[in-house]
Amino acid sequence: MASDTTALERDRISMRVSKELRERLEEAASYTGATLNQFFVQAALKEADQVLERERVLQLSARDAKWLLDLLDRPPQPPNAKLREALADYHEATRGDPSRPFDWPARPDEL
Repeated sequence: MASDTTALERDRISMRVSKELRERLEEAASYTGATLNQFFVQAALKEADQVLERERVLQLSARDAKWLLDLLDRPPQPPNAKLREALADYHEATRGDPSRPFDWPARPDEL
């Protein structure tokens, strides 16, 4: 008879550390009541969450947020010819995929 629950997929991460570092980490883990593995996972997740929040969240002061929203609501002017040309170059270089890596070709008049 098949089980209703599915097994959790797990993966392994291994690392090499000095004996002194391992002892220090084991001591810290013991103070928290966690195994060394649990301690690593908890510490790594905490750090990962901080990094991801820092990279994903844009924090603005109230004044700067108002300035940005006003600018988005009322752009200063329509794009000029150089900006339209730059946008066309961008679309050509990325082929419509903004996540596609590319190198900007040097323009002869800018050399």
